[in-house]
Amino acid sequence: MNSIFSQKLSDDAEIRRIEVLFDSLPSTIVVSLIGVFLCFLVLFDTAGMEPLKLWVAYMLSVLAVRAWFRYMFAKADRQIEVIHRWEWLFAFGTLLTGIGWGVLFGPLYPPPTHTDAQMFVALMVVITAFTGSVFVALSNITFWLFIIPTLSPAIFHYASTLGEQAQWPITAAACCIAVFIIVQRTLYRSSTDSLQRSTEAEILLAEQQAIFDSSPMGIAVIRGKQVIKGNLRFGELLGRRIQDLTTSRVDHHFVSKDEADRFLADTAAAFEKGHLAQGMYRLRRADGTQFWAELSGRTMAGGTGHSVWMIADVTLRVANERRTHKRD
Repeated sequence: MNSIFSQKLSDDAEIRRIEVLFDSLPSTIVVSLIGVFLCFLVLFDTAGMEPLKLWVAYMLSVLAVRAWFRYMFAKADRQIEVIHRWEWLFAFGTLLTGIGWGVLFGPLYPPPTHTDAQMFVALMVVITAFTGSVFVALSNITFWLFIIPTLSPAIFHYASTLGEQAQWPITAAACCIAVFIIVQRTLYRSSTDSLQRSTEAEILLAEQQAIFDSSPMGIAVIRGKQVIKGNLRFGELLGRRIQDLTTSRVDHHFVSKDEADRFLADTAAAFEKGHLAQGMYRLRRADGTQFWAELSGRTMAGGTGHSVWMIADVTLRVANERRTHKRD
C-alpha cells in the first residue's frame, strides 16, 4: 500500500521523509488537544458524562502513546532497512486518533434538539480531517489510515439517519474527501521533490566538504581582500588557525607590500578577462618564516565576488630551479 501513488526516493531522502513525518507530530498533538478540549466543552451538556469522559481519556491516551512513539524514534537507529516499520507505527497511532474522531458521530453525537452542537461536531471533524491530511501528507499509508476512520462514520451516520435527504450531506462529504485527496497528493509531490533535491544537495555538500578538508593543497575562499574560508592545509601552510585566517586580509600574508599589490593587480586583470589567475609569490608564516607559494584561483559563479584559490608550497621546486640555473 505504501507504493500506491508513491514517488521513488533515494534511501537518504526516504529516511528524511519519515523524519519530517515524526517532526510534525508535536504540531499534530497540539491541534488535537485543542480539538478535544473544544469538543468536551460543546458536548458537555448533550452527551452523557461517562461516555464523554471515556472518549477524552481515550484521545489523551492515544496522543500520549504517539508522543512516546516519537521519543523512541528520536533514539532509534535510522536505517533504510527498518525505517518503514516506523512509518507503519506512526500510521497505527494516526489510525487510533482517527477512530477517536470518528466516534463523535456515534454515541457522542448530539441529539436533534442541539443543532448548533451537531453543526459544531461536523465542522470539527471536517477541520480535523483537513489539518490531519496536511500533517500526514508525506505518508500515503498514514493519510488513508487517518481519513477513512475519521470521515466514514459521518457518511454512514447521515446515510442511515436522513434516508433520501442524505443525498446532499453525502455529496458534500464526498467532495470534501476529494479535496483532501487532492491536497494530500499535491503536498506529497511537492514535499517529496523538495526532500529529494535537498537531500542530494546535502550529500553533494558533504562530499565537497570532505574534499575541501582532505585536500593536500591549501584551499581558500576570498572576497575582495578578505579571507572568507580556508581548509586545514591552508592553515598549516601559514602556521595559523582557521579562525584567525578567516578574520584576516589576504594581502597581509605576503612578504612585502609590493608582492601583495602585484598579486592583487594580476588577479584583477585575469578575472576581468575571465581567465584563471596564477602566479608564484612569497608568503610569510605566523612565526616569521617565508616560503614560496604557487597560487591559482578562479571566480565563483553567480557574481558574488568570491574567488576560490589553490595554494601549494613550492619552495623546494624554486630552490632546485635556482640551483640548476646557477650550474648552467
